[in-house]
Amino acid sequence: MAAKTFDEVYLVNYSSYDDVNLYEVGCQKCDPSYGYGPIIRKLYILHYVVSGEGLLRIQDKKFAVKEHDIFVIPAHTPSYYEADENNPWNYIWIQFDGFKIKEMLNCCGLSETNPVLSLREHAPKTERCLRNILTNHEDEYACIGNVYQLFQHMVQVANLDKKMKKKKTDALTYIQNTICFIRQKYSDPIRIQDIADYCGLNRSYLTRLFKHATGYTPQEYLAQYRINQAKQLLEENSMSIQHIAYCVGYNDAFTFSKLFKRQTGFSPSDYRDFSHKKNPITEHTLHTVIGDKIE
Repeated sequence: MAAKTFDEVYLVNYSSYDDVNLYEVGCQKCDPSYGYGPIIRKLYILHYVVSGEGLLRIQDKKFAVKEHDIFVIPAHTPSYYEADENNPWNYIWIQFDGFKIKEMLNCCGLSETNPVLSLREHAPKTERCLRNILTNHEDEYACIGNVYQLFQHMVQVANLDKKMKKKKTDALTYIQNTICFIRQKYSDPIRIQDIADYCGLNRSYLTRLFKHATGYTPQEYLAQYRINQAKQLLEENSMSIQHIAYCVGYNDAFTFSKLFKRQTGFSPSDYRDFSHKKNPITEHTLHTVIGDKIE
């Protein structure tokens, strides 16, 4: 294990506050594979990774930590952290406690089970707060003020992250609802506007959203799903082409046959003949790429 060296470390002991007290601030450029612990501390420690990466272990759980991440070592909890062998981290840390610290960390989405917060493009403001504490370590009010600003910024980042996750969840729900609607209603003469109305979205927005997620427009997905269902009917029974067209949502056999041939390269009748004769046609010949992905 590499020797422990600090670039800067200051013991400040600003402990006359109820919400948050600050005891130490420092920065360190770690050697490759430098580790610390396992150890149980009486105080909380927050690290901001300026560059590099490493591994954090809280209890028996491991967390990968990257550049511009914050990770917190909870008080009274076994922990261990180690710099990466090839890209060791460089971090700034503060050591603190207070009656409201756990509540404040929870507002940032940080806990023993979720000790890492990714700042990404929001990192500069966080780093500025911590460097202000380093630079002004002899100024008690400046340090405590910057700690509050740091937590305020982390709460903002956590809230933005929640909104982004909700947006992704909502988008996934719309995609799932679209697919479900198509699979339940494909035999009806539905339009894309019907699907958009069902999802409560603008038609153009739904089309963009669906294509971004699947690679296909709702219209393409609906058409291919109908063709796939028609293939199954052609293979399994002797219904007329007109009847099969009606079963998969087309009002006339001509439109259905034209679309079927465009998708498969075969007319419905030829497809049925080949499938009944068990002609050795390859899956690649019978199915387009989009068909394979949807089935």
